[in-house]
Amino acid sequence: MTSQPDLQASDRYMQIARQWFTEGWRGSLAMADDIFSEDLRTNGVRVGVAGPVGRIRDRLAAFPDLTTSIEDMFVSGDKLAVTLMWRGTHTGDYGGVAASGKRVEVRDTAIWHFRDGKVAEILTLQDQFGILKQVGYLPENVHAV
Repeated sequence: MTSQPDLQASDRYMQIARQWFTEGWRGSLAMADDIFSEDLRTNGVRVGVAGPVGRIRDRLAAFPDLTTSIEDMFVSGDKLAVTLMWRGTHTGDYGGVAASGKRVEVRDTAIWHFRDGKVAEILTLQDQFGILKQVGYLPENVHAV
């Protein structure tokens, strides 16, 4: 049986994630200091709060009409898992790829590990191969194995 404090923490973690993936990903980045630890690691690399903030700034510069929709989210203990879809028009440089003017739809999955009320670790998987195909950097006949 799940205790009341566990349910409260789970609800709080999901509320934080919803806020970040909707408002934060639209440019409300000031909230990052309240969400992420200064010692935040993403995929094993220490990035601090500047990591997710910089990533979103870069993404918004390339996809200024960015929208996100959360497809699935759940919490187990101090970990939150989320799968979302983000969409936008590639009107600026992204990862060294010049603007193509093409619309993209990208699946993104993240696992957040909370410590002391903040996200201390993120494991993330994003379909980079799909992005490169959608913007025309990779030809349509190239397939992932």
